[in-house]
Amino acid sequence: MKKSGKIPVVPDDESLAMTVGGVRFRNPFVVGSGPTAKWLDQLVLADRSGWAGASLKLAFDPEPYISLPPRYRFFRKEGYHAFTAESRLKFDECLRLIESGRKNTKDLLLFANITYVGDKPGLQGWMDMARKAEAAGAHIIELNMCCPNMSFNVTLTENARTEQTGASLGQNAAVVSAIAEAVKGAVGIPVFVKLTPEGGRIGDVARACFEKGVACVCSTANRLAVADFDIENLGQGPYRLQDEPTLACFSGPWIKPMALRDVVEMRRKGGPAARVLGTGGISSWQDAVQMIMCGADLVGVCTETMLHGFDFLPKWLKSIREFMARNGYAAVRDFRDLAVERLASADRLTLHGGYAEVDLEKCNGCGLCEGVGHCRAISIVDKKSRIDRAECLACSTCVDVCPRGAISMKETGILERKSCKKN
Repeated sequence: MKKSGKIPVVPDDESLAMTVGGVRFRNPFVVGSGPTAKWLDQLVLADRSGWAGASLKLAFDPEPYISLPPRYRFFRKEGYHAFTAESRLKFDECLRLIESGRKNTKDLLLFANITYVGDKPGLQGWMDMARKAEAAGAHIIELNMCCPNMSFNVTLTENARTEQTGASLGQNAAVVSAIAEAVKGAVGIPVFVKLTPEGGRIGDVARACFEKGVACVCSTANRLAVADFDIENLGQGPYRLQDEPTLACFSGPWIKPMALRDVVEMRRKGGPAARVLGTGGISSWQDAVQMIMCGADLVGVCTETMLHGFDFLPKWLKSIREFMARNGYAAVRDFRDLAVERLASADRLTLHGGYAEVDLEKCNGCGLCEGVGHCRAISIVDKKSRIDRAECLACSTCVDVCPRGAISMKETGILERKSCKKN
């Protein structure tokens, strides 16, 4: 982690600022809960670099049931980051970090990212944690209903306790919204709820939370998955200083398409007045703009800060201001939801007829296009690719597999849209 160096002065630009839950954010960017929001010096650097907020590393109460030395891998070629083991914050450590963070940062909003895993009846444990975090100086309570490698939690029944938390709890709209409502009533600061994408119900759970009056819902996009492993040595996983292969928490650029979908679903279920924090796969300012266009008010960034620190943000902010000026946007809200409004269902797509055409000067007859398994239009004749227009499906796969850029698509006109029959 860079401990010094010149960081450009980040101007306070009202065009990037917004208010969520009565709290002013100087721009949309929040350091996502994770290893880069765990120490005081990280918070200081984030503040100096212009970040609007930081969601602190997840804190449990009582003490974490699983807290191990971290094991991370960034699979650069595939574009994904994974961790199998992670050290957590004890709740008293979280409270001390909030207190010291408030004393040593100027403009950084601190989120207390919390999960209760104890035996207090009903919702009392969650409420007690939130009150203590508020007393320590947290600006925002973020209820963690998503951490995918957690496996148990207290349910809201008087006579039974089932073991589930994080991603499993986060799929239960009734329980999540009940916890959120209780915590909202227990504190005087905004309550955010961080939801899991697992189970495919993130939109419904978000709507239930909005109906209880939460200030914002947050996505994470992370998924539990299995990384590549050595098929000749199953006893050795792909993680350094760790023997076994295991399920890991996956994040990074590859997950952005799913993260965008999560945000679209939350926005559609919540409507235009709802507030959404979108996280997942953000590694450039363009990614952040896409997230906002898909419905996010705030943008969380975690993996990119793990790989590159915090001081890239001033460049991102400058690029976004230039983008806004080019397109005539006076505020972030002016381009929020633009992609949501344009996303069409399959029965309303406008398709163009056409065919693939080969530039014989560029083609070297390598045969990769001929190998496309669903295509009967391509053959290699005299060491050149030939395409039968009558057989061409116009799918454009050959364009993507050609290593020389020798194939392009030619349009013949808009196809007639066929309406779907209703049952």
